[in-house]
Amino acid sequence: MKWFDTRKKALRQNAPTIILLVAAALLTTTLVYQVPNTARIDVGSGNDTPFAQGFSFRENLPDGNDARWSAGQGEIRFWGVGAQDGLLKLRVLAPEQNRAAGIQILVNGQSRDTFQPASGWNEITLPLARDDIGWRGDLIVKIVSATFTAPPDTRKLGVQVDDAQFSGGGAPIFPPLRVLIFAPLLTLLAFTIGAVWSGARWGGWLAASVTLLACALGLTTARVAAAYFMAPLFFAALFSFGGARAFGAGLRRLTNVLPAPALSNRALRLLFLGMSAALAFRLIFASSPGFIIDTQDYVVWSYKTVTYGLGAMYASFDGLWLSDQSPGLNYILHAMGLLYRDIFAPDFLYPAVAGAPALRGLSDNPAFLADPTQRLLLRLPMLLADALTGALIFCVARKYVADQFAWLCALAYWFNPAVLWNGTFWGQMDALHALLVLVSFLLIVFARRIGWAFFILGIAAFTKPQAMIFGPLLLLAAYKSFGVFGNAKAFKGIARAFLFGALGAGLILLPVALTGGAQGLFAYFGDTVGHHPILTANAHNLWWFLYPDKIDLQDTMALWPGAPLSFRAFSLLLFGAFYALALWRAWRAPLEEFFELGAFVAFAFFMLPTEIHENYGYALLPLLATAMTRVKRLLAFYIAISATMTLNYALHDPTLFERFQLREPYTQWALPRWGNALFNLVIFGVWSVSVLARTRLPRAKALTPANNL
Repeated sequence: MKWFDTRKKALRQNAPTIILLVAAALLTTTLVYQVPNTARIDVGSGNDTPFAQGFSFRENLPDGNDARWSAGQGEIRFWGVGAQDGLLKLRVLAPEQNRAAGIQILVNGQSRDTFQPASGWNEITLPLARDDIGWRGDLIVKIVSATFTAPPDTRKLGVQVDDAQFSGGGAPIFPPLRVLIFAPLLTLLAFTIGAVWSGARWGGWLAASVTLLACALGLTTARVAAAYFMAPLFFAALFSFGGARAFGAGLRRLTNVLPAPALSNRALRLLFLGMSAALAFRLIFASSPGFIIDTQDYVVWSYKTVTYGLGAMYASFDGLWLSDQSPGLNYILHAMGLLYRDIFAPDFLYPAVAGAPALRGLSDNPAFLADPTQRLLLRLPMLLADALTGALIFCVARKYVADQFAWLCALAYWFNPAVLWNGTFWGQMDALHALLVLVSFLLIVFARRIGWAFFILGIAAFTKPQAMIFGPLLLLAAYKSFGVFGNAKAFKGIARAFLFGALGAGLILLPVALTGGAQGLFAYFGDTVGHHPILTANAHNLWWFLYPDKIDLQDTMALWPGAPLSFRAFSLLLFGAFYALALWRAWRAPLEEFFELGAFVAFAFFMLPTEIHENYGYALLPLLATAMTRVKRLLAFYIAISATMTLNYALHDPTLFERFQLREPYTQWALPRWGNALFNLVIFGVWSVSVLARTRLPRAKALTPANNL
């Protein structure tokens, strides 16, 4: 009740401001709409996808224009033109097979006329009254025709449409409902964000004024697009603002738990500014095809699950290959695909046929042909994860160093070339599971939240299987959190860890299982080990150093003729030995050292087992960046591993092969690849000796018992 009374009082105090902002937004949009405007949708241009539905892919015309075939019932949507008199113009072509049946035009569901088109392109002109458009202010034009097929093309073809225009008759015009709702909402939200960001009302007024000006300019220059995107923009801004508030509260709580100097409003605003800069820099490159082999998979899997459902994740549908990634990543691709379909491309045609006609003549790769907006959306969660990870590193660093050095730690992660290459340039999906792993460590090391830590680790493990390697180390951290070795409460905590880890894993596995994908899911798990049964899948590790000319050797072969162990078995035993070293050190170490040991385990996993890809060491970067804020000597390891990881990416980047005109990169770049593997071995050796040397130190004192699982 107290909370309600407080909110009620705040609303009463701000009522004049709210009324003034709403009135200003309504007045501005109403005045803008009185200016005559012609809305044009160039069908087939590639910019028409949010406004056209029921059409086939883009095609070139002999006159240099492009058009799209309807499928019998195609809609062209002029969002937000407003209730007014005007003139609708359509440029259509009806083939001889459909000419006799005529073309029926419906406006907002009401049949207006049936046209008998002549041969060639027809300019159809239809006068409309404000009552035809209605009080909602949206003009939905449906073109209905007979269909035919032209083998071997299996499509049902109606008519070709090249262009659609609506020319308004001018004042008086009643603005559309969507603009009357979302222009004031955007203005109010901008005021709130501006006031919170600046800490003063003048910041809110400035933000609201800029938003109103942007709405007015958009509605003047691109009325249909501006009116349509107001709603998605509002919800995106609202989600971002709410997420930022929640994340800011989480950072303050983390600061208190560490403990670290209080995080002031100014420091928090600067941190969000740094996160925004890091994200903005990434967005410059995020719409490129990236590492085209993997990007094509992400595009296809996103399209497939949106079209056929989550159950299609691990099955082949309509020639679309099955996923070889964990369910968690496929959910991200599915969610971004839904956003792309619902906001940007209602038809969501397969990229191999929907891409620009000029590109289709050059490639059949879906990654290259996909809409850049789609590629950006698929990467956006990973870019956000990178921004959040840097912010967490900053907050932890403030426990050990001054703010200016904490900023250097965050910047060293945000703009680490290896981090940028992985997610921004290549479009890889490692950032999300790396963030989840870091959060799991933070929850155990500083907050002693064992249940939540393993719940998140369970999610991470089925987002990227590599997260599973941190399980034993975090179990030891959970055991040590109770302070008294061997007591019953410690074992109860371990049981809680398993339970909550299973709940996190179940949360990820259940949706695909319930949608008919259980059989494919089990097949995926069975194929996880041995999916690429070679010594190394481009990772510059021990096996690249030992067998630079035989990296594709089957790892199921015996180490030597008659040897009792295969390469795979030996590599896993070797990894197990170094993991045991890390656990032995962890047994004697304080919990704060577990960040370094987690990074060491991740590097050992990259260096020792077979079948490792070049990006499998990514999760060590945030752990090592966090650890080096406490132990300065780890800065050298962070710089060195970042350099070798970047070089590993660069020496296997197909775009660089083209730029340097390399015909045989495996031969021409053989020496630097081997040298990079050697450098990694030296780093790993030095780090291993460092860990081994510290295992002889006295065991850490008993810790404060955990009181919140």
